[in-house]
Amino acid sequence: MINGLKKLGFGVVGLGRIGRIHAEIIKFKIDEAKLVAVCDISKELATSVAGKFGVKAFTNYDEMLKDPEIDAVVIATPTFLHKDMIIKALENKKHVFVEKPITVTSSEAKEVVAAVRRYSMKLQVGYMRRFDYAYKNAKKIIDEGKIGKPITFISIARDPGAPPGWAADPKLSGGIFLDMLSHDFDMARWLMSSEVVEVYVIGGNYIYEEIKAKGDLDVVSINFKFSSGAQGIIHGSRKSAFGYDLRTEVLGTEGTVYVGSNIDNMFSCGLKEGIMYQGIPWFERRFYDAYVEELKHFINAVLKDEEPLITAEDGLKVVQIAEACWKSVKEGKPISISY
Repeated sequence: MINGLKKLGFGVVGLGRIGRIHAEIIKFKIDEAKLVAVCDISKELATSVAGKFGVKAFTNYDEMLKDPEIDAVVIATPTFLHKDMIIKALENKKHVFVEKPITVTSSEAKEVVAAVRRYSMKLQVGYMRRFDYAYKNAKKIIDEGKIGKPITFISIARDPGAPPGWAADPKLSGGIFLDMLSHDFDMARWLMSSEVVEVYVIGGNYIYEEIKAKGDLDVVSINFKFSSGAQGIIHGSRKSAFGYDLRTEVLGTEGTVYVGSNIDNMFSCGLKEGIMYQGIPWFERRFYDAYVEELKHFINAVLKDEEPLITAEDGLKVVQIAEACWKSVKEGKPISISY
């Protein structure tokens, strides 16, 4: 018990890099949580990680869900497995934290939304940027009206290289729009406090023949409109020669906020008074702290019976935007989105 609240027992399924990070955070960083078990189809991996953290090891997800010590699961498996795994967890009365994106298709996401409502359990999608200090600063400044009315959202997202394994297949991952740029869609909706209602995409294959062969794109430019009347631009590339490159800005009528600017590499804000920034290094601090904060938020939402910041409905809307982007590429025209 912590301050009168019980510790939330967790099982983590999918022990790739992000799954192991979540397990480590639950084990060592959050007093209100208890890591009970880990699960992976690789017995060697499950046993190794379980031994490192002193918890139970499972290779069968269904068996892990039967453990009465587990109140919630972290699902960090490949995206194409998410829908069935989420619904099984909900059926077993387990709360769910699922890595982004929620599912591969909007029809699957709608099934998840319905299941969350049916079983009255909590679900949070892992869009950790909402918990990063720089994006939170940007959101606060925009919401306080310091940049006036937000009129343009701009994001640049470039990965160091092509995705490995299953993630390279758009049928399994959702491709560049869902697997890679869904973070940017979530940020656009959140920072602008408005829905994306139309997208127009120019995209192609400029770098990787293997990505082209699988039916994905490696460079895209997305122009879009918000329900507020504001506009947006997202540029995505599967390759950045010097490493991971992420930048976001919101232009308002009275100023601009920058995340990942050249001043701080993470956050700055240009107002009429000048440019302000916080000199905090961004690599290790940025993502690890955000992962900790998103799990803390989810745990508190469960323990206090509150709605998580990023719901199944939020996850669904991101998938719908990604699907509209694919349709725009195929039809070569702007595509309207209705939710």
